[in-house]
Amino acid sequence: MATQDNDFESKLVDYSGDKYSMVVLASMWTKVLKRKQEYKNMADATIIKIALDDILSGKVTKEMVIKGSSQALAQQKKEEEEARKEAERKAKEPLKL
Repeated sequence: MATQDNDFESKLVDYSGDKYSMVVLASMWTKVLKRKQEYKNMADATIIKIALDDILSGKVTKEMVIKGSSQALAQQKKEEEEARKEAERKAKEPLKL
């Protein structure tokens, strides 16, 4: 584990690109990962570190992050619309005593 932490830290320190853009991409990728089943029960700090490592290692590209983020946003809007329709349907139902 200590070797992995050192490797991660060296990637972070040696990153030659725009660090602000890297943080923004990692933030977006974190949101995408949180929606996946295998990450749902992980701590936020762990998911953020995974997202940063994915960006720093090149495992995930900017295009992949944007595509995943767009899909996650579309899915979120769909879920919110379904929840709104369900709430309206329940509000129209007569009260059962």
